Amino acid sequence: MFLREAWYVPVGIARQYGTGTALRRRQLSQLNGMLAHARAHVPYYRDDPAYHRHPGPLRDLAELAELPVIDKEVLRGHPLEDLVADGVRHEELPTFRTSGSTGRRVTVVHDRRSHDYHLACCVRRFLATGRYLPTDRLSHIRPFAPPSRGYEKAGLFRRHVLLTDRPMDGIKAELLTARPQVLIGYPVHLRALLRALTPGELELLRRTLKLVLTESELLVDAHRALFRREFGAPVHDEYSAFEVLNIAYDCKHGRAHLAEDRLLVEIIGPDGRPVEDGREGRVTATAFMERAMPLVRYDLGDVGLIDPEPCPCGRRFRTLRLTAGRVNDSVLLPTGRQLYPDTFLHLAATFPGIAECGVYQNAEGAVRLSVVPSEPADPSPEAWADLCERVSERLLTVAGCAFPLEIVRVASVEITAGGKGRFVTSELTPPPSVGAAGPA
Repeated sequence: MFLREAWYVPVGIARQYGTGTALRRRQLSQLNGMLAHARAHVPYYRDDPAYHRHPGPLRDLAELAELPVIDKEVLRGHPLEDLVADGVRHEELPTFRTSGSTGRRVTVVHDRRSHDYHLACCVRRFLATGRYLPTDRLSHIRPFAPPSRGYEKAGLFRRHVLLTDRPMDGIKAELLTARPQVLIGYPVHLRALLRALTPGELELLRRTLKLVLTESELLVDAHRALFRREFGAPVHDEYSAFEVLNIAYDCKHGRAHLAEDRLLVEIIGPDGRPVEDGREGRVTATAFMERAMPLVRYDLGDVGLIDPEPCPCGRRFRTLRLTAGRVNDSVLLPTGRQLYPDTFLHLAATFPGIAECGVYQNAEGAVRLSVVPSEPADPSPEAWADLCERVSERLLTVAGCAFPLEIVRVASVEITAGGKGRFVTSELTPPPSVGAAGPA
């Protein structure tokens, strides 16, 4: 509801600056409320003995680690009725459907209270940049258009959506007409936009643009620098997932603050137990405000760490640093080592002649690197052979071992059903010891 969402805006802003003690107290209280609800009303948790070994409330946040870790395969392997609360009519609630490399769709349902709080907290995401004003003209390049909000009629938080299923020339023309002050998009679409803009058109866009926001995909440092340089504006990222909505957002210092007033994030090791701050591990999240479809210790499939240093912006929420792409979106080498998407994204950011690239590894371990040339015209056979030789040399050096590698020229990278750039797809199943995070 609009009134509830409006009330949550100042609440969400204020909670960033509360005391650490109050924040942990809120997290523990909300977690216990969600767990009690899940055990009583959600078939998946009600029927699994692991969630009833300690039926009472958690005494501290560390006890959450005694519960199993779940992942997307759990969502795929169970009917929706097992995962939503008794009596939930998902067609009447905010519902998202995603698909991965297998094409099997995952449905996630959010209750209205939790979703309204998430939407309200998007305001603090914008304000945290230190540059956004509620009256700014904002253009959003995305695969689908959200419903318009009542406050947009009053000229606040206006969003001009450019759908990505259109030709880039059409997106570019509409964007130049809109003359936005803020531009939001997936990194893959922003890079495509930069390739489509002429120097004169880019200069016209830069005259009004004061902020660039990225979302949904891994933003590597090289691409952040590219956007800042070409668009001539600061770049701030958001980390989110359809399953738990917003996870972290950048402040003006470029630190990604976790939305700790609505979820608890753990960084876990291969045994499913949390690691100490500053150590790398798998990112899991428990969105404790959810009641329609609670997800307890949900493994997001990303690799990151909690920065132990406090942020100078004054927010009490801890900060997260993603250190690699998704664990299941990686190339597995013969040595057992994994190459994450940032390795291949870095090629596109630094190699002359490469605009984009995508990676596919088959079940036998052979790797096909699909390269989109940076120039409209195809490179000459000699230039292409030279590029392939240099790319192969770079990848084999980074890998530290030989592996089957084929480089092919393509017109565009693969885009997922959700509109994201799918940079690495691997059919090779790693052994359990590689990147595994099983139940505690």
